[in-house]
Amino acid sequence: MSVGAYFEMIGGASGNMILGALVDAGADLDAIEGVLRTIPVEGWTVVRKSVVKCGIAATYVDFVVPGEDGHAGGQLPYPYDRHDPHEGHTRHHHHAHGEQHQHGRRLDEIVKTIEASQMTQRQKTRAEAIYTRLAQAEALVHGSTTEEIAFHELGQIDAILDVAAACIALDQLGVDAVYCSPYPVGEGAISMFHGIYPNPPPATAELMRGAPTVATGVRGEHVTTTGAAVFATLVERPGERPSMRYERSGYGAGTSDFSIPNVLRVQIGPLLDGTSGGLRIDTVVVLETNVDDMSPQYFELALERVYEAGAFEAWLTATTTKKSRPGLVFSAIAPLDRAEACARAMLAHTSSLGVRYRRQERYVLEREIATVKTPLGDVRYKTATVEGRPRRSLEYDDVARIARETGRPPADVARELERYIPIE
Repeated sequence: MSVGAYFEMIGGASGNMILGALVDAGADLDAIEGVLRTIPVEGWTVVRKSVVKCGIAATYVDFVVPGEDGHAGGQLPYPYDRHDPHEGHTRHHHHAHGEQHQHGRRLDEIVKTIEASQMTQRQKTRAEAIYTRLAQAEALVHGSTTEEIAFHELGQIDAILDVAAACIALDQLGVDAVYCSPYPVGEGAISMFHGIYPNPPPATAELMRGAPTVATGVRGEHVTTTGAAVFATLVERPGERPSMRYERSGYGAGTSDFSIPNVLRVQIGPLLDGTSGGLRIDTVVVLETNVDDMSPQYFELALERVYEAGAFEAWLTATTTKKSRPGLVFSAIAPLDRAEACARAMLAHTSSLGVRYRRQERYVLEREIATVKTPLGDVRYKTATVEGRPRRSLEYDDVARIARETGRPPADVARELERYIPIE
């Protein structure tokens, strides 16, 4: 059975927060350090601390490299005596200690460094994929190429160790698939090598592209570029919580103190597959608006446009509105990344001035779509597994298309096509 890890970004995510959460969940930091010592970089030490963030006990792990991020030999990086809302989880300061730090390391240099280690092939593949994804985002932002881009903060030794250590810890805990919550986004500016940037910085924003985000209203950086790169690379569907039976959990602490707990939670355990009911849990947005002053005939186009915007479902319900007027509740269910587009479609094609929305989780049967050849043409069908038993159904759009082409009733077409759906 596959093992999954679900990361919940309560306060955000960074490279050392990911590692801290995995260590808190049971990963062996001493064993991880032993593998990291085979990476040909020197002069670093690892710090582990038990801390409390807004009442939540968590593990703080950091790699201390004298000359990087303002660390001096023997100085602990955790700032117990100060709070800097601009600081975020990692330090974005530049110190020109040698040629490498002035110009940054390139992707090929980092890949060679990782390849020279005694990490397993799976660990190397994950780490190199994360840095490749980072290079793609940085290249796009700076109008360059992945070969030419030079990492500054992200090319420093501690960032390389963060990424490598996270990959080693995931492998150590037997994690096959990685999942994460929506990304929290804070307010204020971020100071980096190239200057002052908006929050999130351009490369981080590029890595979040297509993923759901949540505005926290908190001043500070929640998700660093390294944290975003790890999830952008390893997570297939960000924002979705898998159906799983978690057996381990852990909290990784960030550096800053916010009004919300600055921790990253991980839950690890076997994923529930078809043999366990075929259920998974995902998060959707439910949209609603009341309409009592629009001709009913216009709803046909409004529903069509909401579906085109990406809604899973859309429907109308009779109701009574203000001043006892008869009206309709126009509702839709949309994926997180299409919710705004669906809301805009509802407002554009009705007389409403506002749309209510709420996030909800739902149980969804895992399903597969396949195509079968029939005398009436190729037809798609879905297979879902319910308590270990397969349930198959024709794709209605194909049934409707054939009914239009042949002039036959859809029910007759469906009965004929069902004979060609495989039983096993």
